[in-house]
Amino acid sequence: METPAFLRVSFHFIGALFLCILLGWPGAQATTVRLHNGCSYTVCAKYWVPNSPIGGACSEQGPGGVWSVGVDGGWSAATMWAIANTGCGGQACNTGPPGGVTQFEFTIASSGGNDYYDVSSIAGYNIAMQVVPTNGACPTIICRGQDGGSCPSGYYPGGPDETKACPSGSTDYDVYLCG
Repeated sequence: METPAFLRVSFHFIGALFLCILLGWPGAQATTVRLHNGCSYTVCAKYWVPNSPIGGACSEQGPGGVWSVGVDGGWSAATMWAIANTGCGGQACNTGPPGGVTQFEFTIASSGGNDYYDVSSIAGYNIAMQVVPTNGACPTIICRGQDGGSCPSGYYPGGPDETKACPSGSTDYDVYLCG
């Protein structure tokens, strides 16, 4: 008895998918972004992925809390931020960032084979933010204000574009608030 054609195609697809995962296809690699609340107060941590079905979400984090978010190649022009001294109750979680907040901006697994990321205080500043990739070869970003002195490796008003790159799939990102 011959195997039906749709089953042969399914077996080939599953085999090809397994091979892509095994060989490190960027779309199959998972990256984790962990937001650590190092502040002495509760924050409402949020993310937004524009023009994507991923949309946004939020998580209330008390002092010392950590929010882990799995991201992949669908995360393009994404942003993560926190609202200080508040929980998430009554807040819209599926919206883009408001003005006046420090933002971690990132694209995972871009077409160039890199993740791109920065910390921006262009639209405003509310909380010190430090981004530390787990791959030590990738640059750390520190931003504690809106000028070159307090945000030397971040993207601040009137400053240069400080977007960093790291090979896709080689790192996770730890985002520290009040650090």
